[in-house]
Amino acid sequence: MDTAMISLVSPAVRPVGGAPNRPQARPDEAADHRVLSARRARWTLPAGPRSTSRARRLVRAALRDWAGGADAEVPEVAELLVSELVTNALKHGRGEPVLALLLRDGVLRCEVEDEARVRVPPPGTPLEDEGGRGLLIVESLSRSWGVRPTSRGKAVWFELVVWPQAT
Repeated sequence: MDTAMISLVSPAVRPVGGAPNRPQARPDEAADHRVLSARRARWTLPAGPRSTSRARRLVRAALRDWAGGADAEVPEVAELLVSELVTNALKHGRGEPVLALLLRDGVLRCEVEDEARVRVPPPGTPLEDEGGRGLLIVESLSRSWGVRPTSRGKAVWFELVVWPQAT
Protein backbone atom coordinates (compact mmCIF):
# COMPACT_ATOMS: atom_id res chain seq x y z
CA MET A 1 0.00 0.00 0.00
CA ASP A 2 1.31 3.45 -0.89
CA THR A 3 2.22 5.18 2.37
CA ALA A 4 0.92 8.50 1.08
CA MET A 5 -2.60 7.12 0.74
CA ILE A 6 -4.97 5.63 3.24
CA SER A 7 -7.38 3.06 1.89
CA LEU A 8 -10.06 1.73 4.21
CA VAL A 9 -11.72 -1.33 2.76
CA SER A 10 -14.01 -1.94 5.67
CA PRO A 11 -14.64 -0.32 9.03
CA ALA A 12 -12.72 -3.17 10.70
CA VAL A 13 -9.51 -2.41 8.80
CA ARG A 14 -7.44 0.41 10.26
CA PRO A 15 -4.44 2.20 8.77
CA VAL A 16 -1.08 1.39 10.34
CA GLY A 17 -0.58 3.68 13.32
CA GLY A 18 -4.05 5.17 12.98
CA ALA A 19 -6.57 5.40 15.76
CA PRO A 20 -9.89 3.69 14.99
CA ASN A 21 -11.83 6.96 14.73
CA ARG A 22 -9.04 9.27 13.62
CA PRO A 23 -7.17 8.13 10.52
CA GLN A 24 -3.73 9.59 9.99
CA ALA A 25 -3.65 11.56 6.76
CA ARG A 26 -0.11 12.08 5.48
CA PRO A 27 1.47 14.53 3.07
CA ASP A 28 1.39 13.33 -0.51
CA GLU A 29 4.97 12.43 -1.36
CA ALA A 30 4.07 12.20 -5.05
CA ALA A 31 2.56 15.70 -5.11
CA ASP A 32 3.97 18.51 -7.17
CA HIS A 33 7.36 19.20 -5.56
CA ARG A 34 6.84 22.97 -5.92
CA VAL A 35 3.91 22.74 -3.50
CA LEU A 36 5.33 21.62 -0.20
CA SER A 37 2.08 21.96 1.74
CA ALA A 38 0.04 19.48 -0.32
CA ARG A 39 -1.79 16.86 1.69
CA ARG A 40 -3.78 14.01 0.23
CA ALA A 41 -5.89 11.15 1.58
CA ARG A 42 -8.15 8.55 -0.02
CA TRP A 43 -10.61 6.06 1.44
CA THR A 44 -12.80 3.35 -0.06
CA LEU A 45 -16.13 3.37 1.73
CA PRO A 46 -18.53 0.43 2.04
CA ALA A 47 -21.60 0.68 -0.19
CA GLY A 48 -23.97 1.08 2.75
CA PRO A 49 -25.90 3.73 4.66
CA ARG A 50 -23.26 4.25 7.35
CA SER A 51 -20.73 5.46 4.79
CA THR A 52 -22.15 8.97 4.77
CA SER A 53 -21.50 9.54 8.47
CA ARG A 54 -18.12 7.80 8.16
CA ALA A 55 -17.17 10.18 5.33
CA ARG A 56 -18.07 13.15 7.53
CA ARG A 57 -15.85 11.83 10.34
CA LEU A 58 -12.97 11.25 7.93
CA VAL A 59 -13.22 14.78 6.53
CA ARG A 60 -13.45 16.28 10.02
CA ALA A 61 -10.36 14.34 11.19
CA ALA A 62 -8.32 15.21 8.11
CA LEU A 63 -9.16 18.91 8.38
CA ARG A 64 -8.36 18.90 12.09
CA ASP A 65 -4.93 17.38 11.31
CA TRP A 66 -4.19 19.48 8.22
CA ALA A 67 -5.91 22.80 8.81
CA GLY A 68 -6.44 23.26 12.52
CA GLY A 69 -6.27 27.02 12.12
CA ALA A 70 -8.88 27.20 9.37
CA ASP A 71 -12.08 29.17 9.74
CA ALA A 72 -14.41 27.09 11.95
CA GLU A 73 -17.05 27.17 9.21
CA VAL A 74 -14.88 25.30 6.67
CA PRO A 75 -15.04 21.83 8.31
CA GLU A 76 -18.81 22.12 8.77
CA VAL A 77 -19.36 23.08 5.13
CA ALA A 78 -16.96 20.36 3.95
CA GLU A 79 -18.83 17.75 6.00
CA LEU A 80 -22.20 18.88 4.63
CA LEU A 81 -21.03 18.82 1.01
CA VAL A 82 -19.25 15.47 1.37
CA SER A 83 -22.50 14.09 2.84
CA GLU A 84 -24.32 15.19 -0.31
CA LEU A 85 -21.76 13.62 -2.66
CA VAL A 86 -21.53 10.32 -0.77
CA THR A 87 -25.33 10.10 -0.50
CA ASN A 88 -25.63 10.67 -4.26
CA ALA A 89 -22.97 8.05 -4.98
CA LEU A 90 -24.80 5.51 -2.81
CA LYS A 91 -28.24 6.36 -4.18
CA HIS A 92 -27.47 6.86 -7.88
CA GLY A 93 -24.05 5.26 -8.36
CA ARG A 94 -22.67 1.74 -8.27
CA GLY A 95 -19.98 0.03 -6.26
CA GLU A 96 -18.09 1.29 -3.24
CA PRO A 97 -17.65 5.07 -3.23
CA VAL A 98 -14.09 6.39 -2.99
CA LEU A 99 -13.57 9.61 -1.04
CA ALA A 100 -10.44 11.60 -1.87
CA LEU A 101 -9.21 14.81 -0.26
CA LEU A 102 -6.49 17.15 -1.44
CA LEU A 103 -5.41 20.26 0.43
CA ARG A 104 -3.06 22.45 -1.59
CA ASP A 105 -2.39 26.18 -1.70
CA GLY A 106 -5.13 26.88 0.83
CA VAL A 107 -7.83 25.05 -1.17
CA LEU A 108 -9.50 21.80 -0.15
CA ARG A 109 -10.69 19.59 -3.01
CA CYS A 110 -13.08 16.79 -2.04
CA GLU A 111 -13.98 14.14 -4.58
CA VAL A 112 -16.32 11.15 -4.45
CA GLU A 113 -15.93 8.53 -7.15
CA ASP A 114 -18.31 5.70 -8.01
CA GLU A 115 -18.63 3.09 -10.77
CA ALA A 116 -21.62 4.59 -12.58
CA ARG A 117 -20.94 6.29 -15.89
CA VAL A 118 -24.27 8.14 -15.96
CA ARG A 119 -24.34 11.87 -16.54
CA VAL A 120 -24.91 13.99 -13.46
CA PRO A 121 -27.89 16.31 -14.00
CA PRO A 122 -27.36 20.04 -13.49
CA PRO A 123 -28.30 21.40 -10.06
CA GLY A 124 -31.89 22.38 -9.46
CA THR A 125 -35.17 20.57 -9.46
CA PRO A 126 -38.84 21.47 -9.72
CA LEU A 127 -40.14 22.99 -6.49
CA GLU A 128 -42.67 20.22 -5.95
CA ASP A 129 -40.00 17.48 -5.94
CA GLU A 130 -39.06 16.10 -2.51
CA GLY A 131 -35.34 15.71 -3.25
CA GLY A 132 -32.79 16.70 -5.81
CA ARG A 133 -31.35 19.78 -4.16
CA GLY A 134 -28.01 18.32 -3.05
CA LEU A 135 -25.98 19.56 -6.01
CA LEU A 136 -27.62 22.96 -5.71
CA ILE A 137 -26.27 23.10 -2.14
CA VAL A 138 -22.84 21.99 -3.39
CA GLU A 139 -22.91 24.65 -6.09
CA SER A 140 -24.00 27.35 -3.64
CA LEU A 141 -21.49 26.67 -0.87
CA SER A 142 -18.37 25.65 -2.78
CA ARG A 143 -15.83 27.74 -4.65
CA SER A 144 -16.30 25.43 -7.63
CA TRP A 145 -17.54 21.93 -8.37
CA GLY A 146 -17.75 19.53 -11.26
CA VAL A 147 -17.82 16.00 -12.59
CA ARG A 148 -15.02 14.15 -14.34
CA PRO A 149 -14.87 10.72 -15.95
CA THR A 150 -12.59 8.16 -14.32
CA SER A 151 -11.42 4.68 -15.22
CA ARG A 152 -14.01 3.32 -12.72
CA GLY A 153 -16.92 5.58 -13.71
CA LYS A 154 -17.15 9.19 -12.59
CA ALA A 155 -16.01 11.48 -9.81
CA VAL A 156 -17.98 14.44 -8.48
CA TRP A 157 -15.84 17.05 -6.75
CA PHE A 158 -15.97 20.43 -5.04
CA GLU A 159 -13.43 22.94 -3.77
CA LEU A 160 -13.49 25.11 -0.65
CA VAL A 161 -11.08 27.89 0.30
CA VAL A 162 -9.51 26.92 3.62
CA TRP A 163 -7.07 29.84 3.87
CA PRO A 164 -7.15 32.84 1.56
CA GLN A 165 -3.92 33.18 -0.41
CA ALA A 166 -1.71 36.16 0.33
CA THR A 167 -1.50 38.47 -2.66
